[in-house]
Amino acid sequence: MQPENFDKDVKSFGDRRYKKTWIQALCRFEAMLSYKSCLDAWALVAVSLNFTPDRWDYEYRHQILDEFLMYSDGLELIREGLEQLFSSDFDSQERENANGFFRLVEEREGGGRGIGVAAGRTGTITGTRTAA
Repeated sequence: MQPENFDKDVKSFGDRRYKKTWIQALCRFEAMLSYKSCLDAWALVAVSLNFTPDRWDYEYRHQILDEFLMYSDGLELIREGLEQLFSSDFDSQERENANGFFRLVEEREGGGRGIGVAAGRTGTITGTRTAA
């Protein structure tokens, strides 16, 4: 996002007079920041998407994850991050530090949203099949 494009970028989410427009823009830009600044996949799970109640963006955690999953390799990055986090390079305390992410996934599973496909998105994930 460039300062000279700010008005145009935010207008693409709707009328700037409404809070929902700003929330949609926030979630998209937060997801974009997490995606573009991801140097290590484990940090994505343990830091960027590790939403805890004391974080300022906690109430938007589901929308931010939905936006992140819109990236074609977003789910793959999360998978890699989990594999790294559960490798022998990390101890149980370091894994526990990612509890915010695990709670987010648990909330989504309980609410029927899941993590495989963002809410409202259609299509399939590469490598999956439907039961016949």
